[in-house]
Amino acid sequence: MQLPNPPWYRRWSVILAGVIGLAAITAMLGWRGLQEVDPPATATTTTTRPPSTTTTVPPTSLRPPRTTTTVPTPDVLWSKTGSDIVTSPLIKAPPVWHIEWSFDCSNFKKFEGGNFKITGDGAFEQIDIQAVDIKASGRKNLTRGGFGHLTVASVCDHWTVKVLRG
Repeated sequence: MQLPNPPWYRRWSVILAGVIGLAAITAMLGWRGLQEVDPPATATTTTTRPPSTTTTVPPTSLRPPRTTTTVPTPDVLWSKTGSDIVTSPLIKAPPVWHIEWSFDCSNFKKFEGGNFKITGDGAFEQIDIQAVDIKASGRKNLTRGGFGHLTVASVCDHWTVKVLRG
């Protein structure tokens, strides 16, 4: 006596094909989400003085960093005022956003200014803002979103960085 064939929905091949199909759809949707993370940022030109070749800079580790964090508003993704080196928490940037910065390096006036730098990682790895001056400010417009960190490094006594939507 031979057993009857089970209905189509109880056969292993149908179940296995369904599981593989769902896994493929999930993988494609996940990959599309990751594609938004890595695009390069757009370039913005900032006019600064060229760095001098002989500069004596006291180590920043001898003075404690002064930092404060402002209360975020809906358009502010990250804001920091401080000195020394600071890395942001993970920031999720929308497709259109910008960075505004200013610094005061009056403490390096006798050296014709100090160094101020913002770099990024993750989706922000193309960000490289540098300025050598006594006082300066600027803005960089970006048209690619994603996730990443920003690092602000400066010998200046005072700097402010804001990351904003739009």
